[in-house]
Amino acid sequence: MDRKIAFFAFISLLALLLSFNVSATVPLDGDVCFSPQEKCDQMLTEFILSAKKSIDVAIYGLTLYPVVNALISQSKKIPVRVVVDRLQSEGQGSGVKFLIESGVKVRFGNQNGLMHNKFTIIDGEILETGSFNYTGNAVKNNQENQVYLGSPHIVSRFSENFQAAWDNAEEK
Repeated sequence: MDRKIAFFAFISLLALLLSFNVSATVPLDGDVCFSPQEKCDQMLTEFILSAKKSIDVAIYGLTLYPVVNALISQSKKIPVRVVVDRLQSEGQGSGVKFLIESGVKVRFGNQNGLMHNKFTIIDGEILETGSFNYTGNAVKNNQENQVYLGSPHIVSRFSENFQAAWDNAEEK
């Protein structure tokens, strides 16, 4: 990793740590969040950082660098896989390049239309989904939502969907 990327990652991680509320907790089954009124970005980042075994992410837009940095950090300890929309990943401010440069396993959705999913599965046991893209606009401007679900049946269905998208996706 070159110095510019390392410095950017350090500053982003420092900003992330300083922005967290001391009472932040990891989301549980049934938790919901609505942006921009609530701190859905912090909730999602805490969720990602809570993973112990694996993280699978299917996301359309990814410009939230605290989330990018959390995924990079976790990828040093556990398997992290990310499926993104190719065109969206090439957009201004996308964090996908940093994920790839940091060694995170990233693939580009290979489907008709957009890879418009928005979900993260942690340890194969709980997931976050909803309209919330992992972007600054989702945090500050858009009316978006997240829901956290731990039902084994629901998590299994999302895991199957992720695996099919991963198997069909194109590598970098």
